[in-house]
Amino acid sequence: MSIVRVRDKAQITLPAKLRSELGIEQGDYLEARVEGNAIVLVPQDVMARFPVVELSEEGERMLQEARDDVKAGRVHEHESVEAMIEHLHNEPDDD
Repeated sequence: MSIVRVRDKAQITLPAKLRSELGIEQGDYLEARVEGNAIVLVPQDVMARFPVVELSEEGERMLQEARDDVKAGRVHEHESVEAMIEHLHNEPDDD
């Protein structure tokens, strides 16, 4: 069991053994939540936001085409690259 002390500005230090066990490093993010009478900290992977981009007319058209393909069921998920290639080889030609 590890005991931590609440310091100025409600800061705590996670013991090195706990950080090591969970692979927590400086700068990592933790989700904090209350469960019953306990505070639970859960390591989180946080993705950086992508910058907002403007698409050209052609890009907008291609994006809409992709959305239409998804709606129409023309998009397939595969477990591996090999499975995708196998699916492509067995797909009937549209010609």
